Amino acid sequence: MSDILVRGGTLVDGTGAAARTADVRVRGGVITEVGPALRPDGERVIDAAGAVVAPGFIDAHTHFDPALYWDPMCDPMPQHGVTTVLTGNCSLSLAPVRPADRAKLASLFCYVEDLPETVFAESVPWDWESYEDYLSSTETRGGFGLNVANLVGHSMLRQYVLGDQAWDRPASEDERARIAALLDQALAAGAAGMSTSLGYDEDRDKRPVPSRKADDAEFAALADVLAARGRFMTFIPDQGRRMRDDVERMAALFGPRGVMQSWIGIFHTSDRPAWAREMLDFAASVQARGVPSYPQVSPRTYDINVNWAGGMSWMGLRETWHPMVQAPADAKERMLRDPQWRAQAREEWDRVKRTPIPHRYPERMRLVSVTRAENQTWVGATLADLVAARAGHPSDVLADWLLDNDCRPGIVGVGVSNADPDGVAETLVHPASIIANSDAGAHLTMMCAIGDTTLTLTRHVRDRGDLTLEAAVHEMTGRLAGLFGFAGRGVVREGAAGDLVVFALDELDWQQDVFVSDLPTGASRLRRPAGGYRATVVAGTVVQEHGTLTGARPGALLRAGR
Repeated sequence: MSDILVRGGTLVDGTGAAARTADVRVRGGVITEVGPALRPDGERVIDAAGAVVAPGFIDAHTHFDPALYWDPMCDPMPQHGVTTVLTGNCSLSLAPVRPADRAKLASLFCYVEDLPETVFAESVPWDWESYEDYLSSTETRGGFGLNVANLVGHSMLRQYVLGDQAWDRPASEDERARIAALLDQALAAGAAGMSTSLGYDEDRDKRPVPSRKADDAEFAALADVLAARGRFMTFIPDQGRRMRDDVERMAALFGPRGVMQSWIGIFHTSDRPAWAREMLDFAASVQARGVPSYPQVSPRTYDINVNWAGGMSWMGLRETWHPMVQAPADAKERMLRDPQWRAQAREEWDRVKRTPIPHRYPERMRLVSVTRAENQTWVGATLADLVAARAGHPSDVLADWLLDNDCRPGIVGVGVSNADPDGVAETLVHPASIIANSDAGAHLTMMCAIGDTTLTLTRHVRDRGDLTLEAAVHEMTGRLAGLFGFAGRGVVREGAAGDLVVFALDELDWQQDVFVSDLPTGASRLRRPAGGYRATVVAGTVVQEHGTLTGARPGALLRAGR
């Protein structure tokens, strides 16, 4: 059913305007009437007494591209009020791709986004080559639990044109023109924009992804295409000292052409408490020059579950721990027992200041599961506790702990970033930032990146008062819809899409993620329990009610320009 009437609620309409009493009628998936005391006219009625009625939330940094094939509902996104997502971030998309490159793309995607390769291989159909065919293939498999907009990945554009040389060099003049033409084809097919990566992402062999080899001439050509189509770009700058340089580089190339840029990487860290504010002040100075450059921030504390079978947990320790994690099971044990490997690992451990797991802070590396009964007493302790008891170098003690637990103990890096609520609040309320960087759909065994909407509303609106309800809803709806070009979404008004969320602040609950084994191969993922929303509505159809998915899939593939 795409006809509903939401009655008796307090409307927060997504514009930032003050809350008011109003009912909302949706017919044919579109809002047709907003006003007080609307009379039922045969449609389904949702009682919103004592609750807020708001536009469905938008998540502008996700990686649900492959997950749509094994979970079209995007569980539990609807249970946290999200009705629209943007996929294809971080220079990675599932198209365009030549048949000979599909396995390489799958391997790269699964490594960077920490997805189970067996699930990916079983579920992604690969019945496309062009971006148009990819979108068409996705549409033919039915609707989704929410609306999906797609970016085209810069790395995929380069791989398609340059082949394996995309990883090694800039493009020639002819190749630049072909890459630009390929981008234009993707945009014509409905891609919302392009994503790229400048200084972070790499494959499991530590090779920078292809987009990191692009020169300014290539970016200028791509910027011209995006400007002509009125589209935007997202990017990952260097996560270290060159972040400002990368942001300035993109501002100089894309800003004069009027192309909106949005980028990630700003988190509050306890060891550099002023850094996030300084970076956001820098972003504000860029915006003050008239450049539409928007850093994305997230409220979520980054607690990272170590994936011992691959992934990027130890990418900073590139000489020892990272290759050990990527190695087959039998090779892992040989490396961990090798005195030479151990000596090199100790040296690198002490030399490298930062990696996704807080190795320099063993008190923040929590032991959460074991494989042998005799180790059970250590569950809940930290690596620091283990080091104190065993009196060795942290690298050696951790290596022994792996051997004592069949090379797969449960370890969580706690508070890797965003651990201080005061510091997080400072990033959320900064006028230069946008609340958008969830990473939902990726890193399934490292963390559950779903639920930023609920954490914002509970901790930063209800409990701390960092944001007003109207401001928070605007940040997660109308503001994002305007910046990312989602016309007719993110607001509650006549003629807008019938995407709504109904909730009472005192009923919302942001809970810790837990492992569930519900992927197609029986593989596990971290999942966050439902957030306490009364209802989530997509195109006038209820997709979740009181935390339970209805199974309805009214969500559409949002093709830009159509």
